[in-house]
Amino acid sequence: MEMENWVLACAVYIDEHLKEELSVERISAWAGYSPWYFSRRFKAEMGVSPMEYVKQRRLFAAAGEIRRGKRIIDVALDYGWETHGGFTKAFCSQLGYAPVLLRALYIRDASVEGEQDHMGIYLKTMELYKKPEELWEILCRMLNENGTEYDLGNLKEIYELASFCHKGQKRYSGEDYITHSLNVALILADMGADEDTVCAGLLHDAQAGAWEENLMWKTAGRKIPDILLAYREFESRHECLDERGALVALADRLHNMRTIEFVDPVTWKKRAEDTMKIFSPIAAKYGDIRLRSELDEISMKFL
Repeated sequence: MEMENWVLACAVYIDEHLKEELSVERISAWAGYSPWYFSRRFKAEMGVSPMEYVKQRRLFAAAGEIRRGKRIIDVALDYGWETHGGFTKAFCSQLGYAPVLLRALYIRDASVEGEQDHMGIYLKTMELYKKPEELWEILCRMLNENGTEYDLGNLKEIYELASFCHKGQKRYSGEDYITHSLNVALILADMGADEDTVCAGLLHDAQAGAWEENLMWKTAGRKIPDILLAYREFESRHECLDERGALVALADRLHNMRTIEFVDPVTWKKRAEDTMKIFSPIAAKYGDIRLRSELDEISMKFL
């Protein structure tokens, strides 16, 4: 088995045994390698150590169970913590808020099902078939709620340019292509990206020639094209000097994974493997457990 596939198989194995006692020794023995070699290769491929990955996946899974109504202490014990306090400390460190807040939300919203964006368990997701103008309004509202500084006129200009570049184009889902660009921008906004990076998200799939023809270099300055060039560099080499280009690539990959069912089934496994091999470790590098966990969770379904 190729190294990348071996590491992915280990990640799937971990996800299937989160409520059991897991150690480097157990996982490496299952994989057929020494603990030292296994740990070194796993971290090189996944961006974090095996046990840090186990902890992240357990906390993310625990957050989902608490949000669905399970008692905090029961979840803590299920996932290997001996005390409520120890679990709460680890939870706050990874997710930035206390698990009791998720429990309170469950009690408050017991009649509401299927929500995925409470208290940052997931990055916010939009339902399919929202019209571009609806997504545009949500983008502006999200930037305002997050306190992101931006020039509405400049943002509107970039959005109109992106709409022009993708005029008449459709996604496999049948939606206007600009909805993908808007969703990428929304993911970036939710991650706390600055205005230039959000604008780059709107334009990330536009042909470079359109930037020049529509005077984008002049009207938007040099920053947005620099981010887009970094994004192109990342797409070809899976690395770039400007981390904002990598963030655009991560947001693009996440939205594509959220809508993976609309592409050819033959490509599902390959896209899932690439996501866990390339994009998840980069998400781990930027420390966003929501992004990393969602990419992993979607990929698991197709591995």
